[in-house]
Amino acid sequence: MMGLPRKPDGISGEEVEKYYRDGRIRDIAEYCESDVVNAYPLWLRYELFRGRLTDAGFQESEACLIEFIEARASINPDRSPVP
Repeated sequence: MMGLPRKPDGISGEEVEKYYRDGRIRDIAEYCESDVVNAYPLWLRYELFRGRLTDAGFQESEACLIEFIEARASINPDRSPVP
């Protein structure tokens, strides 16, 4: 699979409260989205190993994730996938 999106620059989990107080909700959303997008392939593999997802289903889901990452990167080049 292609590289996964990197975490947004300038924010870490310990700064989320400060970002919230400063009204930087979009930055928090991007930070959380990166966690979800990075965890999804792990969950897919887990479901594949459990037998709840076929190889074809795994590949299709992974392809959809790549499409999502590429679409988001085309909208905002600063959020491009890590090589």
